[in-house]
Amino acid sequence: MQKKSIIWYVGAPIRFLYKIYFLFVFFLLAFLLYPIFFVLLRSKKNVHKAFQLKRIWAKILLILTGIKVRVEGKENLTDLPCVICANHASYLDIVVMFVVIPNTFLFLGKAELLKWPVIRIFFRNMDIPVDRSNGFKARESIELTKQAVKEGFTIAIFPEGLIPVHDVPKMKPFKRGAFLLAVSQQVPIQPISFATNWKLFATESDPFGAGRPGVSKVVIHPLISTSHKTEENILELIKLTYSTIEKGID
Repeated sequence: MQKKSIIWYVGAPIRFLYKIYFLFVFFLLAFLLYPIFFVLLRSKKNVHKAFQLKRIWAKILLILTGIKVRVEGKENLTDLPCVICANHASYLDIVVMFVVIPNTFLFLGKAELLKWPVIRIFFRNMDIPVDRSNGFKARESIELTKQAVKEGFTIAIFPEGLIPVHDVPKMKPFKRGAFLLAVSQQVPIQPISFATNWKLFATESDPFGAGRPGVSKVVIHPLISTSHKTEENILELIKLTYSTIEKGID
């Protein structure tokens, strides 16, 4: 374990207070927008309107917490359905993704999110929960993502599955689900690197870790084609996507 400096200990209370402030703003905005989301998400027909409201929520949150987003590679974005694959080293990643991606996308995320009061309204009738502890439900979630792609939606997945606890920002090995989805539906993979979020906001496992305003640097890489690829090419696609995202992390 790396020995911490005096400066780290001096700054710890400030980082902790910033994280408390960030969460306060997060939940305050969630409560204020809850009635609108509740009405919109009573019907799946309003998914695009709800997504744009999520973007507004995310932009306000970042402004009030002093985080500016800088994007490289905007020209690589596509209006066509694809599978977004990004590294995941901070809870900030989800918020920033709503600001960076202009077109409606659905998250394939942890089923535990549906258990959180207030927060679950953001995911109901929009994003797709996956319970990795239950093989049947996990397969069911994959089928839902396939149907969503057929309906023209982009799917966003963190292929690591979880935020790494140690050695951040080094990525954990990627799981196969995102790549099986892309191959089965013959849609491209959109690699995205959240380069600096891990420096701005650490996870709850380190309450005195990174927590400060700053620049969230995002790198949008060129699409990776899955045309004519099969399950035999999954490992190749995983390696290519992993190395591409890794290059964009500071």
